[in-house]
Amino acid sequence: MRKIKNFKINLRIKEISSVIKKLNNISIDSIELEEIVRRSCSTYSKFLYPSAIYDTFSKEVFPSFEENTIAPKFVACSVFFVTIGKTLEEQYKLNPGAFGEYTSTIVSAIAVDALEQSKNFIQRLIISEAKNESCEVSRAEEIQDGLCSEFVKLVPISKIDISVVSGELNPKYSTCGLFYWIPSKKKQKKAVK
Repeated sequence: MRKIKNFKINLRIKEISSVIKKLNNISIDSIELEEIVRRSCSTYSKFLYPSAIYDTFSKEVFPSFEENTIAPKFVACSVFFVTIGKTLEEQYKLNPGAFGEYTSTIVSAIAVDALEQSKNFIQRLIISEAKNESCEVSRAEEIQDGLCSEFVKLVPISKIDISVVSGELNPKYSTCGLFYWIPSKKKQKKAVK
């Protein structure tokens, strides 16, 4: 089991701005929106506390996944939980209009991007571990909130301040998922005659 707390993530201002613009049909200029997002990211990034915990288990631990269609030949599976903490939400509630009428959307987009960046960081770590075992890793398979309670039995999520309340992960911006380990295909050298 590996636990990582307070690692650095880089918020992607252009991507956050693009998401906000698509979701809200905003009429303000792109440059103006990017400047608002840039200031928001500068302010709210101080309240992001990304944490992750993951562990890798052999296929035998997951007998119900024997007929897996995503990775039918997997040999192991990494279960991960990632969160950005609850401080961002708390700070937003203190001043919900800090950056104008779109503050709520901006904060949500920042949180989603931070969670995605955190998940990408964990994926890079798991890929590195899998390579050491001559394996490749499948794409992440997100586990819906209602099913996370099965995986909580395998990974001690309380170590990164996540809990399951009424079948949902708490804090709000938390996620659970799997990476399947698949043996790498070895390239055979052709004999030269």
